[in-house]
Amino acid sequence: MDDLRLYQHFVFHAYPPMPLNGEPVWKEVAAMSHSFDFLVHAMLGLAASHLSLSGDTDYTAQALSHRVHAITLLNQALSKPCKSKAEADARIATVMTLIFQSSYMFEGMVEFIIMIRGCRAVSDAILPRLENSLFEGFTAESHNKHVLSLNPVDVVEEIADILGEGLVSVRRLRPICQSVIEVKYLGILERILEIAKSSPVQAFTEAALAYAMFGELEQNEFKHFTNRRNHAAQIIIAHFFIIEYIIATVAMASIMGSFPFRRAIISAWALKVAENMPSNYNMYMSWPLEFAKSNRLRLKSG
Repeated sequence: MDDLRLYQHFVFHAYPPMPLNGEPVWKEVAAMSHSFDFLVHAMLGLAASHLSLSGDTDYTAQALSHRVHAITLLNQALSKPCKSKAEADARIATVMTLIFQSSYMFEGMVEFIIMIRGCRAVSDAILPRLENSLFEGFTAESHNKHVLSLNPVDVVEEIADILGEGLVSVRRLRPICQSVIEVKYLGILERILEIAKSSPVQAFTEAALAYAMFGELEQNEFKHFTNRRNHAAQIIIAHFFIIEYIIATVAMASIMGSFPFRRAIISAWALKVAENMPSNYNMYMSWPLEFAKSNRLRLKSG
């Protein structure tokens, strides 16, 4: 009965909110899931994580079990060529579902980034050779067009102070950067914040560059950047997720309810990063921690 409840919860409440306006896509994904065990486990795992956060019952054990099964079975599938369009779509859907489950995990910051990189790799390997994929229109460009089409009220005043404080904090990180990658990523954050002074909506579309970097790095660069002992990178990444959330409260205002728990999760990520920092790095986490512990921009959706 638990699996049936989880399946129903995925279909009606817990399917990934990407692509935007993508409910028909996920209905089709659910309809074909019976043919792909890795997809079923990913769906049930995401639903279990979602229910654990939104309800009174703890499904954490089921969430982890389904996640492990999904990853194991997907890795086995990825070692072989796709046999059909449906299987190709199922692989992409599985990785996307695992990404969103990571975004519901209180200690999942690095795993979330790893899954984003994995989704980029799987999509790049499949989509260019696949016609009429369920996900063929899901690109950074199409996502940005959808964001702009929401016609949000591009109001800066409500977030001007916190953005200004964020820019001061980001610029304070320059001396602790130890690699070209960290300097480059910090530059992206500065650009996002500078653009946000006049247009949070345009700044939000720039956040795609920060996500793109996760997929573009060489493997050794990626391992260095996501290493939990790379304190500078961990601090920079924590800043990014908070900045993204802040500008999303304007750019995605009309659909923020589609991203439940986001504020709580990124706050937990910031707290975990700070917890693992040597004391001489404390000053660099002061702005993320102030946000995490405050009620600023705390929405009903998370």
